[in-house]
Amino acid sequence: MSKPNALYVMSGGGTAVISASAHGIAKQMYEHFPDKVGTLYAAVSGMRGALNEDLTDVFAYINAGSTEDDKRFRLNQLKFPATPVFGTSRHNPDQPDSMRFLDVCKVHDIHYAFFNGGNDTAEKAIRIQQYAKEQGFELYVICIPKTVDNDLLITHRCPGYPSFAKQVAIDTMSVWGDIDAFGIQPGAYKGGPIREGAVAQVMVFMGRDEGWGAAASVLGKYDESVGPHVILTKEGGFDKRKFLDRCQNAYDRFGRLLVVASEGAFDDKKMEYIGNKLEVMAYREGLFFKVHEDAHKNTSVTDSRVALYLKLLLEQTLKIPADIYKDFKVREEGPAYLNRNNLEIVSAVDFNDAINVGTVAANIAFGKQISGVMVTLTHTPGQTSYVELCNVADAEKGSKAMTKSIKTLDTAERPVFSPDGMMIDRELFEEYIGQFVDINGPNRRELLHKEGFQLPLRKIEWPLEARLLPPYEKAKK
Repeated sequence: MSKPNALYVMSGGGTAVISASAHGIAKQMYEHFPDKVGTLYAAVSGMRGALNEDLTDVFAYINAGSTEDDKRFRLNQLKFPATPVFGTSRHNPDQPDSMRFLDVCKVHDIHYAFFNGGNDTAEKAIRIQQYAKEQGFELYVICIPKTVDNDLLITHRCPGYPSFAKQVAIDTMSVWGDIDAFGIQPGAYKGGPIREGAVAQVMVFMGRDEGWGAAASVLGKYDESVGPHVILTKEGGFDKRKFLDRCQNAYDRFGRLLVVASEGAFDDKKMEYIGNKLEVMAYREGLFFKVHEDAHKNTSVTDSRVALYLKLLLEQTLKIPADIYKDFKVREEGPAYLNRNNLEIVSAVDFNDAINVGTVAANIAFGKQISGVMVTLTHTPGQTSYVELCNVADAEKGSKAMTKSIKTLDTAERPVFSPDGMMIDRELFEEYIGQFVDINGPNRRELLHKEGFQLPLRKIEWPLEARLLPPYEKAKK
């Protein structure tokens, strides 16, 4: 009797460590469960690839190595990229897609499906599992967590977030050093015939619905004079008057200003993302800003619009002493997609977490024979557990109905947000995530240089399996 096969599917935006999870599951299956699984397939380009039957045989790729060292190198290659090594997509499967997914599983004798992603991915996994059960098809479904947003319930932290937090902290400290260098140093002469422009900075990081990313900028504050002086998140809210008061106060006291915001910074009174306060258009060329919506009804918000709005607001409102400065310039930037795929900055603890959840997913499926769960991380480094998928996502209400807010860090003694919602309690935040961010630890090249990692990192061209089904045709709605 032939052994059943497994399928690995990456989903949604990547993280700096998502490919480490692919390595973890492949290594564990390859080395410890050869008696229980025929091969591990990976869907090239995520769910889209799965439905189009674009599958690659991971074990065959490893075994194509001519020596044991070459095979080991091929296995290690899976964890090298800071992006999804097999590609990804955001496609959200409906009933016909679930039917097609099952057809692909049947024809390739796949009875184990591993989905690597966040809330939206857990929602997909629930839908696939329910349909397989209805059809009487034995399919073990396991979720491997990942997301820079850190908004998955139950798990202490999400693989990918500590690396993102490390990048945010380092980027913020780096920019703060630049602002500080242009400021007038304590004790230096102010005023006189030489007057330069006053400089401030706005930085925006990823985080549409939860502000975990921007919150990590607080890790760079060693006293109140050091930026950021304002942190805007969706949970903390945005009040224009309170925002300007906090900024003016910081500039009056310290002669410098650094504002950090989530792309999802939100005006609770007007019920809108503050980035949408800014209309972007090029009248002379007839170009207008387009708002995009993905398969999960997530409306795009962009760091560039948020940053530019705050720049304009500050430049035209903040009061700068004219006897010292000739004008006021607010610089704005957002690392944008580097937030989730920085090739160098990574937390070693997070990297090992990502490998570990992949390893544990294989153990749960082949050792415990459990289905319909997601691997979770506990407060203790290196320790894992698992939880039923219905506790992290809801296929009816949508995945966004179940997310973890920064406010979960509140204690009975004090809240994590300041009274105006525009600053994070550094002590509470560091107590939660500090040891996992590994801010002074090694980065990717230091972690992997002995395993053959070298820049520029060449993409693996995955050989595709022969398709056994007709091309997927789906009736348009």
